[in-house]
Amino acid sequence: MPFVQAPSTPGQPRGRAALACIALALLGLGACLAPAPPIVVNTPFGRVRAESQASADGVAQMLIQLAPRVQELLPGSQERSIEVWVQKRLQVYRYQDRPESVRGFTLLSGEFDARRIHLQKDEPSPWYLSHELVHALIDSSWQTLPGILEEGLADVIAEQLNPREGTHIRAHRLMNASAFSGGLRVELIYQESSALSLSPSRSMIRSATLRLIDPVPIHMALQLLGTKRADLHADWDALPESFYGLAWLIVSRIGVEPLHALCRRAEREGLALVPSAWLLEAAQLDLEQFTPAFLSSCFSQREFKHAIFLQPEAFASAAIQILAPVSDRLQPELYFPLSRPAFNLSNGSQIPLDTTGPMMEHLMLNWPKR
Repeated sequence: MPFVQAPSTPGQPRGRAALACIALALLGLGACLAPAPPIVVNTPFGRVRAESQASADGVAQMLIQLAPRVQELLPGSQERSIEVWVQKRLQVYRYQDRPESVRGFTLLSGEFDARRIHLQKDEPSPWYLSHELVHALIDSSWQTLPGILEEGLADVIAEQLNPREGTHIRAHRLMNASAFSGGLRVELIYQESSALSLSPSRSMIRSATLRLIDPVPIHMALQLLGTKRADLHADWDALPESFYGLAWLIVSRIGVEPLHALCRRAEREGLALVPSAWLLEAAQLDLEQFTPAFLSSCFSQREFKHAIFLQPEAFASAAIQILAPVSDRLQPELYFPLSRPAFNLSNGSQIPLDTTGPMMEHLMLNWPKR
């Protein structure tokens, strides 16, 4: 996440932090700035500062591994060093912590001039550092890219560089994107059983819409795609998770190189931003058809299983809702062996409920009592 800062000043503090900084400024210039972490490790790609030697060494090794690979994968990247601060509390000013949901950000001195990367002490993972390196190394050939899509670009490159975290990134961002679709369609296939004979009779498929995140009106997508980088972060101190989901989905469907080509085309044609129509066409997305069923079709079996792992209670509630016609007649220990319920995915694969671990535990605990 870039944090845009004017070249000549360290930014404008707000509220009580502003009053504190004004008072301190009378005593000494820059007194309200957060102190630099004391431990320093130099690398060929920049300097890492942290509060412990172990933390500094660990992030320095990640920087050595990831910086050249980001430059390789990111067309229009800068050859430059970058400073990384690893902090217990993410802050530029002593009295102004970043929100707890933020795991890292990039402080900019100018639009494409990164001052440094900040990472949270307890959360420095290759995903977060890869993501922030994109913000730090991107150059002006991307200037026509809508601001929100830089976040998607950073996640897509992080996903490519960290295959072990790839499934988590994709599942997480697809669930974030469900805010724009109105939710995620969850479909179960099962054998309908008679309450008297307990014998299977016919295969049934029923579905429900699972809402994992607060909804966002779909017109907001067009508004975001028409917003420049600096304007985006001027309007939002911390971007909602749903915005990251939409951005990742669009960029992942377009691809990094084709997206860069669209930016260069817009620049040649004298446009301030790549038109949203170009982006949606390249991503093969129709916002009028951005529905729970469509979003469900974007999940592979592996990603859907991971989504269940991330939100077991929510998926258990959806399963109970779908199975409501029988849940008040049969207890699960009798019902499940006969009905064999499974999540039914749009690609034809299935995930039996009794293989879902924590989700199944939530389902059993919340199954209606007779």
